[in-house]
Amino acid sequence: MTSPAATLRTAADKLRTLANAATYEDRTTWTPGHTKGSLSAVILDHPERPGVLIETWASHLEDVNAYIATMDPALGLVIADWLNGAAEDAEQIGANPHALNVARQILGSAQ
Repeated sequence: MTSPAATLRTAADKLRTLANAATYEDRTTWTPGHTKGSLSAVILDHPERPGVLIETWASHLEDVNAYIATMDPALGLVIADWLNGAAEDAEQIGANPHALNVARQILGSAQ
């Protein structure tokens, strides 16, 4: 059985790796994109390789675009740092159940 601190650190490492892979030399930003019909898009705004990052079908396109753009790699790095802090806390004062839920979602082992 994995300790809560180990679960939190593993999720932080995974999220940090994914967030870093989704950026390009700190010049990549995610912004809500143009919608066409029922299609919602998030634009990868990069000077050398701009393009559509994510496309999805939704009934409230502007809300979906804004939500997905908010969940960009910068937020992923902040959450990874929070999970590492939660891992330290877990060793000293006990695990935060909310942090563990986030970690388990990231690791695909939500319970």
